[in-house]
Amino acid sequence: MSSTQGSARQVREAVDAAMVVDRAGWSGAARSAEVVELLAAQERLSALVMAVVGEWDRDAAWALDGSVSPVAWLAHRTPVTRQDAASLVRSARHVARHEATAKALDAGDVTAAHVQVAARATKHRDDLYTEHETVLLDAARSLDPSAFRSAMAHWRRCADAVDDHDKAVKEITGSYLDIVATFEGVGHLDGRLDPVSTATLTRVVDRMEPPDGFDGITAPRTRAQRRADALVRLASGERPPQINLDITVDIDTLAGRPSLDLTSGCCEIAGSGPLSPAVAAMLACDAAIGRVLMRGDSEVLDVGRQTRMLNRAQRRALGIRDGGCVEPGCTAPAEWCDAHHITHWTAHGPTDLSNLELRCRRHHILQHQRDLHAALRARRQE
Repeated sequence: MSSTQGSARQVREAVDAAMVVDRAGWSGAARSAEVVELLAAQERLSALVMAVVGEWDRDAAWALDGSVSPVAWLAHRTPVTRQDAASLVRSARHVARHEATAKALDAGDVTAAHVQVAARATKHRDDLYTEHETVLLDAARSLDPSAFRSAMAHWRRCADAVDDHDKAVKEITGSYLDIVATFEGVGHLDGRLDPVSTATLTRVVDRMEPPDGFDGITAPRTRAQRRADALVRLASGERPPQINLDITVDIDTLAGRPSLDLTSGCCEIAGSGPLSPAVAAMLACDAAIGRVLMRGDSEVLDVGRQTRMLNRAQRRALGIRDGGCVEPGCTAPAEWCDAHHITHWTAHGPTDLSNLELRCRRHHILQHQRDLHAALRARRQE
């Protein structure tokens, strides 16, 4: 019997012994202490399982009896679902590939939940995780798993914005709405909206139909019911309320100077979630901007007036001059296009015709992706 098998048997025996303890007379404080101790033990066991599964997977021991994958082996031979098996294998491989992460998990500096979050976020971005491992582990040590999930979501979004051009384009161009009516005329809606459209529509319908008061006779409508009523009001021609979206983005990212540390940037729609920096830069090209300059997370340096980046006369002149999207081979007409600053306004690019051009939404984002990618390459060569 190997030492691992011996330790596993000891764990099982300890659990069996704990299962038969009589807790009938325990106080609430004693029960709370027991819960804490058991969860701490479970955490250490989870770390051990990740390490052992990583070694087992590395040696392809799962293939010895004909299994086609470690996930299939685990789902067939252990009491876990296929989804949980996939998560375990992904996390175990993450630990096996990254020595610093393995040491932090073994020392108890980070939890198995932290590792699961990191493993999922770094899928297809393993090289970038290696580059930022020290910074990300520091974040994991200081954040609970829920907060760390948000931090890793931001890191992933920044990584995608720099390296994944197609994903950023699809983020803003893949919207659709499908309405299917039943024989009774009841409509079923299915669709997808880009992040900006989602935030805009959500705020409009929620403002049109605020929560109902409870009068004790009829139950207040659910949020879903209120949104459905508001959508019908919009379709009936009712004028929607004026809605402004607050997009927070650090000045370096917006100017096309992304930090080499992908955990340091900030780019999100307030109250809605993260946004691709390329999309934020595209929106800033032709929008009403309310400026709030920050140093770090809390120090306000300057609050500027809202300014219109492009006036109506310039927009008409652009349409006449360019005729449509300037991307070679694109035939999108002018009315489908955004006004793009060739030298971005955050880099002191002027808002005049010599520095403006028309680009359809897809090629507008693509151009900002090119600028971000070029800026990052330049920073790496410095």
